[in-house]
Amino acid sequence: MKTTLRRAAFALGTLALVSVIVPLKSTFAQQDWEKKAVESIENSDFSAAVAELSALEGLSDAEKSRRDWLIELTRRIRIEFPHNETEIKEQLKEAGLDSSDEQMRAWEASKALEMRPIDGERRYFKHAVSNLRRIDRELAKTRPVSGGDRQRFDSRIANVRSILDASDGAGKLTHKIRNRFTCVATIPANAVPAGETVRYWAPFPRESCGRQQNVKLISTDPADGRVAPAGDLQRCVYLEKTAVKDEPTVFTIVFETTTYAQYFSQDYLKKKAKPYLDDEFYRFYTEERLPHMVKSDKIKTWAREIVGDATCPVEKLVRLFNAIDERYPWASSNEYGTMLCIPEYVLREGHGDCGMLSLLLISALRSEGIPAKWQSGWVANASGVCGMHDWAEVYFEGVGWVPVDMSYGLMNDDNPSVREFYATGLDQTRLVVNDDIGRDFTPAKTHFRSEPVDFQRGEVEWSGGNLYFPEWSFKMTVEFPEE
Repeated sequence: MKTTLRRAAFALGTLALVSVIVPLKSTFAQQDWEKKAVESIENSDFSAAVAELSALEGLSDAEKSRRDWLIELTRRIRIEFPHNETEIKEQLKEAGLDSSDEQMRAWEASKALEMRPIDGERRYFKHAVSNLRRIDRELAKTRPVSGGDRQRFDSRIANVRSILDASDGAGKLTHKIRNRFTCVATIPANAVPAGETVRYWAPFPRESCGRQQNVKLISTDPADGRVAPAGDLQRCVYLEKTAVKDEPTVFTIVFETTTYAQYFSQDYLKKKAKPYLDDEFYRFYTEERLPHMVKSDKIKTWAREIVGDATCPVEKLVRLFNAIDERYPWASSNEYGTMLCIPEYVLREGHGDCGMLSLLLISALRSEGIPAKWQSGWVANASGVCGMHDWAEVYFEGVGWVPVDMSYGLMNDDNPSVREFYATGLDQTRLVVNDDIGRDFTPAKTHFRSEPVDFQRGEVEWSGGNLYFPEWSFKMTVEFPEE
């Protein structure tokens, strides 16, 4: 029965696979000018790359689009690295940290202080100082834990214990919650010329797994919002408004979901998991999806080192989960659209946020022949505050999809089931918007996306181009209506 259901779901999902993220490195290699431009960008010679690209003539429309994206890429990377050395020294002093040249060079060499030379000048990541206390092992030991953080971690462990008490270890859905989400996107006054049409793609939940049910659109402003097909793997509600002089353009959508917690014990999975079928479904979820689901030599070698002599796919998952948690601390990340290969970025830089760690896990699992896929959206706490979040699902033949939250990682608890809960379980606080990365919207977007990988805040454009994230704001809140 499970095999039939999974094939039916797979057939529905593949109807929406209109396009994928362009495999950047392969595309650049098709033309010498593209390859040279990418090399200049990777070497941080931005001005030379932009000058060379801007001088190109006789390009086809497709080539012009690729050229324009490379120029846009340099602009976006500059936004991610806004601080010079003097500014970072001041921030380090304010944080009570050593700002000497010697110490800064040491942190830069260890990748703990995120610096990128651009056109010969040291430029620092916008969250470089706050990330420093997370990435550097010694500083992490002294990083103060606020009362709010401590309360959040304690309540998370308490919730996990409650889920385990209610679970049968076989994927039983528990801890039902009815959620009402309100999403508000605000484009500042005069960001778009008066009279122009502002187009907005708002995130909207998918009903793709048992943990999320009863998806219902309550209202939109404007009232004629168009809901994308259920099969879209990055689902949205499409809205339009006419910009008015000196007034912000505001879009609002309200929708409901019912969510559940779910847990599979490792013993149950090891008993029930069967050998994988070599069919289209299996090949699809174990294939390489450039540029961020990769089975490169680096990923394969790293995964092999971790899984060692393990042959059971459940054991391989747990070993990879534990290794990523122990080796790669969570830290605020660059916008995903500024990174050419996210999993290799994590291996090289030694840290990553929730989506980056998830993509490393997914790539490693796929390289080991274990089907794995992306999920993302939002996580909501009891106070109504929501945060963007990414995680994964792993497929075991004979069982189905099992949720894995890589960045929640190992819980600080002596009970192994509590400690490793998020390797094979998920709590009830998730809003699922995406079941893949880089998929087309309905209707299609005309200009470059602000986020070409994930989709959580939405996308905004007008006839004059895309509005990048710093140019507008987004807020998601949640309430919990009584049943």
